[in-house]
Amino acid sequence: MINLRKFFLAVLVLFISASVSASQEKEIVFAISPMASPVSTVSSFSDFIDYLSQKTGKKVVLKQRRKYSDINSLLKSGEAQFAYTCTGAYLSGRNEFGLEVLAVPVVNGRTTYNSFIVVNKKSDIETFNQLKGKVFAFTDPMSLSGRIYPAYLLETMNTTEGEFFRKTFYTSSHEKSVESVANGLADGAAVDSLIFEDMKRMNKPAVDRVRIIQVSPPYGIPPIVVSPGADKSIKQLMLSSLLKMKDDPAGKKVLEELHIEKFVLPDPAIYHSAVQMRQASMLP
Repeated sequence: MINLRKFFLAVLVLFISASVSASQEKEIVFAISPMASPVSTVSSFSDFIDYLSQKTGKKVVLKQRRKYSDINSLLKSGEAQFAYTCTGAYLSGRNEFGLEVLAVPVVNGRTTYNSFIVVNKKSDIETFNQLKGKVFAFTDPMSLSGRIYPAYLLETMNTTEGEFFRKTFYTSSHEKSVESVANGLADGAAVDSLIFEDMKRMNKPAVDRVRIIQVSPPYGIPPIVVSPGADKSIKQLMLSSLLKMKDDPAGKKVLEELHIEKFVLPDPAIYHSAVQMRQASMLP
């Protein structure tokens, strides 16, 4: 009798373990980087994640991390299979562990974006050179628009941020960088043009208190990336769901919420200029 109970107990444990494993196998982790402030990022992407869950038939879980390096760590370890991250973080991950682009968004008919150098509207600063001896806000060490572009400008001037600026700090958010300049915490900042335009569209007060003094050349847009260790069938399922969004009424509505027209297959050529600038910036 005791042996019979032990047998049934063992079967029960195996059944529960199998159920948990099956549940974990079905779960897809999608990481979001801090391209916008944490609150608005979660609210903007919740419908996107729900949509992907419905279309893939898998439970898609959203994970948000404050730093781009943390997003890359999740992708490298396989704790996250997919992410919507910045171009700089993608390039870093590609070099470090073979991170791949799955799909790219089309915004305003383009698959490129820019870095904006902004200053307070009341400031008499007209050029990047005039920010010498001032306080400057970066977004994240890996951010192409919020860090690498201004570092590249400094390299072309044969100087460094420590020599050129009086003080620098990181905001972990393009939105917060704009607010830092608007509120006088920084004299200048480098921000993502897509986020800046979204802030204008949402009538964020900070946008009206800053002005753009320099616009970078166009660079490949922040992509949807996939971990090199992701299951191929899951990868194809996710890609198919993204590419079909524009033709599905529910998907189109979600895209409109994100101010994205559609997702398309990546053209590697759009990232060539970003690669060259990153190398020229002499950043690690």
